[in-house]
Amino acid sequence: MTRLFVPALAALALLTLPARAQTPPAAPWLSVADIATHLAENGFRVMKLDRESDGFEADLIDRQGNRVEARVNPVTAELVTTKYEGRAGPVHEQWLTLAQVARHLEGQGFTVRKIETEAAGYEVDLTDRAGARTEAEIDPMTGAIRSSKPD
Repeated sequence: MTRLFVPALAALALLTLPARAQTPPAAPWLSVADIATHLAENGFRVMKLDRESDGFEADLIDRQGNRVEARVNPVTAELVTTKYEGRAGPVHEQWLTLAQVARHLEGQGFTVRKIETEAAGYEVDLTDRAGARTEAEIDPMTGAIRSSKPD
C-alpha cells in the first residue's frame, strides 16, 4: 500500500506545479547607444551609462543644467527612478555625445557595458566579438580608442 501511495503523491505534486513553458520570454535589452540616444532625444545630456544586472544606471544633465542620477528600464529606456544631485559644471559641447561614441564602438563590433565621461574623454568597458573584456580610453572628438587594456 505504501508503494502505491508514494507514486500517487508524486504524480499529484507534478500536476500542481506551475508550467514553466507558459512564462513569456524576457524582452531583449536595448544597447547602450539606443538608451543614450533615447535619453538625449528627451532632453538629457548623458554623462555616464552603466549596464547592470537589473537595468542601466545613468548620470545625466537635464535641460535646466541639473545633475540627475537615474535608473533606466533596459527594455523601454524610460526612467524608473531619479535623484537630483545639484547643478552641473560646464559641458564640452564640441565633444561627440556619449550616444555617438557608443554607436561608433558598437559599429566596430564591440558591446559597450559601461561608458563614462572623464576630464580628458570617455572611459569605456567593452566586450569584443570573441568575448574578451577591455577597458578603453576614447578620444572625445573622434571616438577613436586612444588606449586599452584587458579588463
